[in-house]
Amino acid sequence: MKISLNWLKDYVDFNGSVAELEDIFMRAGMPVEEVKQVGDDWMLDVEVTSNRGDCLGHIGLAREVAAATGSELKVPSVEFKTGTKTADSLVKVVNQSKGQCKRYTARVIEGVKVGPSPDWMQKRLETIGLRSVNNAVDITNYVMMEVGQPLHAFDYNKVAGATIIVRHSENEQMQMIDHSSHKFDTDSLFICDENGPVALAGIMGGCASEVSDVTANVLLESAWFNPLSIRRTARKYVLSSDSSYRFERNVDIWGADWASRRAISLLQQLCGGTIAAGMVDNWEKDQPETVSTTLRMSRLNMLTGIKFEPQRAVDILSSLGFAPSYNSQTDAIACQIPSWRRGDATREADMIEEIIRIHGFAHIPTDEKIHIKVKQPDMFQKTRRQICTALNGVGYFETISVSFIDDGQWQLFAAAGEPISVLNQTRRANNTLRPSLLPSLLTIARTNQDAGNGRCNIFEIATTYQKNAGKTGEASRLALLTNGDFRYLRGAVEQCVRAIDKRAEVVCRPASVKWAGADAGAEFVVGDKVIGYAGLIADNVKTAFGLDKAVAVAELDFTALTAMQGRVPTCQPILRFPAIVRDLSLVLEEGISWSEVEQAIRSANIEDMREVNFVDIYRGKGIDKGMKSLTLSITFKKADGTLTHETAEDYQAKVLNILKDKFKAELRAV
Repeated sequence: MKISLNWLKDYVDFNGSVAELEDIFMRAGMPVEEVKQVGDDWMLDVEVTSNRGDCLGHIGLAREVAAATGSELKVPSVEFKTGTKTADSLVKVVNQSKGQCKRYTARVIEGVKVGPSPDWMQKRLETIGLRSVNNAVDITNYVMMEVGQPLHAFDYNKVAGATIIVRHSENEQMQMIDHSSHKFDTDSLFICDENGPVALAGIMGGCASEVSDVTANVLLESAWFNPLSIRRTARKYVLSSDSSYRFERNVDIWGADWASRRAISLLQQLCGGTIAAGMVDNWEKDQPETVSTTLRMSRLNMLTGIKFEPQRAVDILSSLGFAPSYNSQTDAIACQIPSWRRGDATREADMIEEIIRIHGFAHIPTDEKIHIKVKQPDMFQKTRRQICTALNGVGYFETISVSFIDDGQWQLFAAAGEPISVLNQTRRANNTLRPSLLPSLLTIARTNQDAGNGRCNIFEIATTYQKNAGKTGEASRLALLTNGDFRYLRGAVEQCVRAIDKRAEVVCRPASVKWAGADAGAEFVVGDKVIGYAGLIADNVKTAFGLDKAVAVAELDFTALTAMQGRVPTCQPILRFPAIVRDLSLVLEEGISWSEVEQAIRSANIEDMREVNFVDIYRGKGIDKGMKSLTLSITFKKADGTLTHETAEDYQAKVLNILKDKFKAELRAV
């Protein structure tokens, strides 16, 4: 926002230097980007944040200076004389796009004389970089730079049917006042008369209705347009203007009337003419007359660390236009939000920010010591740390990937239903929130493959997203990938579980998994709870991700792993007596799984049986078709003495009898 120092002084008594003014704006949160002397005046380019549209005019910035210096803000009085005609008898406003134009006002002044602007107005406009056109157009620019409300002056005699129609374009073409011609789509908002468009709403006027030296009657527009609509159209057609810049930042809809009256009074003073009484005000009111909030002094003092006197807080808020009223019984200040601040200052926290901003951030006390309270890690963080340490120890590396995957990938992994996606206006690709972590790991595996990295052991702990009964939900998961043998993956999963609970037994048993190949899926079970699934990826998944070879992957429920925390470990003395290990090779049917055999052996409830381990499977010469040879190892050890071979033979016989009865298993070799 470029301002003139001489112009600013019309609204606030400021006799300091330019450097002092720079410092005031800096402390108010609006640094000055450029300072330049222009004749006997100074131009300051003040950086105004997008939420402070009220400061895109000299009066708004003068209010900040008045608050900072304790001076009084001087707002110009608006006076003019009207004729016998009324505005509504001279012009009609039809608003067909009330969602994009909530307020449109129109005034008419007849018998004006258009010519050069007075020197003082030309100098002020030129100081801030605006070219003088004529007195009528310059007045609209002057008021816009004064109060921040864009205006537009039409040649009344060129408005067909004396009717203003606010509507969307119908793919029409219009020549702008900068002599460029554009064809506008149906998203563009037009100001039209009965013959067609006369202006691009909030951005730029058209040549057909511009004010010229022969203009005798002026129709003055002051309106409110939707910021998003203005921004979209201005960017699309590269037609940004001082007007669109302000509408994009949400002008004060309540201030449209004052700006109109201010401009019409200047038109009468500088151009002559007779003003029609009243105005046409097409306003779709959707805001309350008053907006209020309450500021607690205790909250102000606690957040700032300063003991404010209530009167000091009242003075600051009053200077900014919040009409404060202090209640000593509640020790609170009631504030009325002015119309020009309803877009960004509506809460108690906003009032506190305004007070400390004007009082000065430099007055906030500082403490040389920073006190940090150490917090114990929660179960999630504890489990995460244990799993990461365990997996790093067996050669796995952690990855961090984005939560979005390609639109076609979710169907390979989601069990059912529709995915959670964002609109393609936000992301042109990868719009789906992942229901599984496996697509992310497979994408990373392909990157490593293409880079020539032969060994890829990776894992990720992150959130997945899915819909349950029409509602969106999140789940924390652990996913692992290796292009090595599946046994290495199983070992890594067992390592993770035992890092959390050393006594937990992990059972891996065959299962049907959507993304795994035929007979290549498995589930991991701890106790009676399935904690996840694993397997070699199916050919269609391998092809979809461009992998040369199938990889082994697993995905576990991280919440289930976290729930395993809390079991108190117990200690047992190391057994001092020697163990007897028996290796058994059994011939049994192909369809009998290792988990079934293991469960049957443990059902024998042999007190001295310490371990049951899988060794190998053999199929081939000497084994009938449909049969297999399963080799296992059993460890026996007594706690209170040496185990004899006779006792071990009895234990072995008991195990073989159970397996024979249950599976018709035969001992192949001992």
